[in-house]
Amino acid sequence: MNLNWYHLDRSKNQAVALGTGQVFSDTLTQQWAGGTTVSFNGSSKWDDVNLEFGQHVDMGEFVNLRIHGGVEYARINISSTVNGSLGAGNENITYSPVTGFAALGDQIPVGRTQSVTSRSTYNGFGPRVGTDFGYGWNNGFDVYAKGAMAMLVGTSKYTRTSLVAVNGVGSASSTSTTITPELEAKLGAKYTYAMAQGDLSLDIGWMWVNYFNALHSAPIGYAGGTRAVSDFGLQGPYLGLKWVGNVA
Repeated sequence: MNLNWYHLDRSKNQAVALGTGQVFSDTLTQQWAGGTTVSFNGSSKWDDVNLEFGQHVDMGEFVNLRIHGGVEYARINISSTVNGSLGAGNENITYSPVTGFAALGDQIPVGRTQSVTSRSTYNGFGPRVGTDFGYGWNNGFDVYAKGAMAMLVGTSKYTRTSLVAVNGVGSASSTSTTITPELEAKLGAKYTYAMAQGDLSLDIGWMWVNYFNALHSAPIGYAGGTRAVSDFGLQGPYLGLKWVGNVA
């Protein structure tokens, strides 16, 4: 039986100075005025916990195979804030629903300061299966390839708030039940140290994970906007520590 927990917490802050006459458009086709500084603050948080029950099979002196199944829980949280002054082309931005504006299509004067905050979250739980293939020497060193898949059922939420100086606040939100397939693969190596009451292993390798259609966004922006659906994926090096106990 294995209990695994993956965690990622990453943030990024950036400021872009727009020269006179330059215009920047964000994902809502809103334009930020030239001659001002647009600031971006974003964060990505990911947690994945899975509990696996497996069967270990020795296929020779050096080769081993492990087939496992279990359950998995995943949480994804993506948030961002953009601050700047509105530029040309923003006079007829529409929000749905609207709080603080007279009606859809309310006029937003050029040059007003705007702060836009967006947040997308996903929480899902479901069954998981996978296979581990390893090649090990008798000195504690092993190399391995691992693959797993899960079918998660959860809730995808999206909120967006746009604050315009003087005019008020426009907001939108969306909540939906989502079935999300998840795939992951790992290539790596480990060293195992035999202890009196178990084995201590140090892992290092490369991991690829993808959650399909996990994140949603609410209809907002120009009239007739549609909700967008996107994957959440990550890849990169990882480091792990595992203790395997001996049960008498």
